[in-house]
Amino acid sequence: MSVRFALLAALTLMLAACNRSPLEVVVSRCPAVAVVGDMNTLTQFKGEGRTTEDVMYTASIMDVTTDCTEGEAVDSKVTFFVGATAGPAFSAREITLPYFVAVLKDNSQIVSKEVFDVKLTFDSKGFARSKEVISQHIPTIAQARRYNYEVLLGFQMDAQDVVFNMER
Repeated sequence: MSVRFALLAALTLMLAACNRSPLEVVVSRCPAVAVVGDMNTLTQFKGEGRTTEDVMYTASIMDVTTDCTEGEAVDSKVTFFVGATAGPAFSAREITLPYFVAVLKDNSQIVSKEVFDVKLTFDSKGFARSKEVISQHIPTIAQARRYNYEVLLGFQMDAQDVVFNMER
């Protein structure tokens, strides 16, 4: 009797496992969020030098999370931190850094780009951190279905800063 019960239980479990379709696909209209690789870290130097003694600070964009709501429109809230470490040549207590938020459509067309400033105040150990929250809105769900949207973050840099990051 126990063998029969075990076979019946095993058969029931197998049938229950087959009840869900392994090909079920959930499509989200929420935009993908990413930090641009060579623009996620910003190192500033004092003067023309490029040695470790010339570093004023190094800042990074980190811990990016997103919260998205799909309804008649698509609303996405992106939360991230900007952190910085003071270097040997740093003499100030605060810095203000520009970062950008760009929205791309179909991975190629820039829909919008905004530049924001983040103010960082360094503690006695030479560290600073700020939580940033931005919101993006796609006005209609039909528009969100038609295109693939992506939100990109990065520091607003000059060409010299980008080249330094690429060579690093």
